[in-house]
Amino acid sequence: MSNLHIVQKVANVLVYLLFLSATVYNLVGSTPSDPVVHDGQTYLTPSHWIEYVWTLIHFLLGGFVIYQWFEPAHEAAIHGVGWHFVVSVLLSSAWLTLLQHGHYIIGFVFVLLTASSVSCVFYKLAKDYPTTSWWDKLFIHAPFSLWHGWIVYSAVINLFQAFTGLRENGPSVWIRILAILAIVFLTSTAIGYVEYKKHKGDITGAVVIGLGLLAIFTNQHDAWIHWPALAGAIITLLYPARILVLKYTGRSAPENAPLLG
Repeated sequence: MSNLHIVQKVANVLVYLLFLSATVYNLVGSTPSDPVVHDGQTYLTPSHWIEYVWTLIHFLLGGFVIYQWFEPAHEAAIHGVGWHFVVSVLLSSAWLTLLQHGHYIIGFVFVLLTASSVSCVFYKLAKDYPTTSWWDKLFIHAPFSLWHGWIVYSAVINLFQAFTGLRENGPSVWIRILAILAIVFLTSTAIGYVEYKKHKGDITGAVVIGLGLLAIFTNQHDAWIHWPALAGAIITLLYPARILVLKYTGRSAPENAPLLG
């Protein structure tokens, strides 16, 4: 292991600790003012329980910064994840801080930058660094698959925070249409996750989006948003089961073009 590789791994540990501290502070130590909380509410805002997914991602990323020091993880950590982990963590920390202070438009820019950086890791690992053990699946591929699904979902939520809000007389027709389009986009993206990595059985990103749609269903009560969110959640959570059934019964899934590239 070269000195540069050691520096990179130490940097991963340090930014992870920063990431964890910033997230805990934003969630516990700093309470947004009532106007900020109100401005952040939209007709696509999910229930708070979906944030437990973020907790799981933190836990698995913590496993990554430990597992990277072991020889089986070296190549994937250094050349697959690379410095994108540091970049992604710094961008994500800035994004969360911006949201906490009500800067939703600038926050949307940062969530797109974060999504771009996490996507580089997601596709690099999927293409060039297949898993060789359950440790690889759990602490290299799973954290970034979950993170990628979460950041795509969060970008859609943040988009609505940046450019829409609550109305006294309920959502307009256009807001309902946009919300339905967002739900369709998320559902299609989740299906794309499964199709893109179906031969490897990676369904984590799809499950994250499926749970996110379920959280929208439980928090939104306008029928034009409530029920499409439930339909999207059901499709998204059941579709991966189709791939698993085909896989474990020895049948081949049809060769569809992936929706994510």
